[in-house]
Amino acid sequence: MPDSLADGRYRRERDAADPDETLAELMSGHVEQPTAAFGAYDPVSDRSQALVLSVTGVYGTVLSPVTARDELLRVLDRRDNGPVPLVGPRTITPPGSQEPLQCRVTTRRMPDVDFDTVEAACTWADASTVATVSEVLRPTVKPEDVNLDAFASEVDTIRNDVRAD
Repeated sequence: MPDSLADGRYRRERDAADPDETLAELMSGHVEQPTAAFGAYDPVSDRSQALVLSVTGVYGTVLSPVTARDELLRVLDRRDNGPVPLVGPRTITPPGSQEPLQCRVTTRRMPDVDFDTVEAACTWADASTVATVSEVLRPTVKPEDVNLDAFASEVDTIRNDVRAD
């Protein structure tokens, strides 16, 4: 994962967890020679509505992008104790892009804490990458106020930063 994303708007956390190799194993029926990828990033601006942005996915030869994207979402939802969709999912093709993203806003109970978080997330798959970009939002952000179209445009930039060639 690169040290920064979206033209420097996010900087990589050095203390972030390593990629979850189990994810690569679980995606092996949809991705040949899967390699798990993970990066956590802090917003550079204090004015961001995000607390942290993460990129989670698998690199390799993707056999069917739509099927692989759907499977990645199922795997992550099981792993993350079934986030509850609040907005979406919506398919969004950002302006200037030819590639759609599947985006949603969810809430989920964080392990070992007594509160729920709200996250915006967009997921995609192409010939070599299956990934989701998610933002844990500040508690002051209401789910209905999340601009998924703007977030999808941000993720489109990030997608270009992290996709495998």
